[in-house]
Amino acid sequence: MLLAPMRAIRIGITGKLGSGKSTLAKMMEVRGTVAVRSDGLARELMERDPALRAKLTQILGQQAFAQDTLDRKFVASRIFSDRTVRKQVEAVIHPGVTAELERSFEAHPNEMVAVESALILQTCFRERFDYIILIESPDEEAIARVTQEGRMSKADAEARLSEQASDAIASIVGDAPLDEADFILENSDTKASFEKKCGTLLDVLDTLRNRELPEEPLHAE
Repeated sequence: MLLAPMRAIRIGITGKLGSGKSTLAKMMEVRGTVAVRSDGLARELMERDPALRAKLTQILGQQAFAQDTLDRKFVASRIFSDRTVRKQVEAVIHPGVTAELERSFEAHPNEMVAVESALILQTCFRERFDYIILIESPDEEAIARVTQEGRMSKADAEARLSEQASDAIASIVGDAPLDEADFILENSDTKASFEKKCGTLLDVLDTLRNRELPEEPLHAE
């Protein structure tokens, strides 16, 4: 008989803009994994937290909340065209997002939880996971995906990818080498091909669901 784990597995899904993180997260949900989107949590916090809204308005100006609603396109254009502004925004948002993610883990102690975030390998939050999945994709294909989906303009996508590339380089020379990823998926062919790769990986992860785990996440060691 398989022994129940002391706690459920925590998985980080990371990769640059348009790499395919959401596709993998949706497939994991279908198989019963709790999937959390850090970008979604950040937007919710920016919308509902008065103190956070005040700080963001101070950094970005009144236009950040046009008609009392977060102007996502304006915010994206500001933070990905000015690295200093982006770092300021991240500094005020990340503590709240991290706290919300920890609450998600606590709310699902017996369920596998996957967190989708582009910044896992660039921040100490990587230490909260047992396994980290890195999805890689050529820039031109990633840009095509996000523009076709209407998520942002080509110029904003290029700027964001440029910033993410800078962060990745910084992590290599800093304390978070990219080889901390436990699994790497390449998304450079058709959607069907990528989904097949995701399915194969999920089969592997299913075999790990009943693994006994230490109290602290594996990447904390």
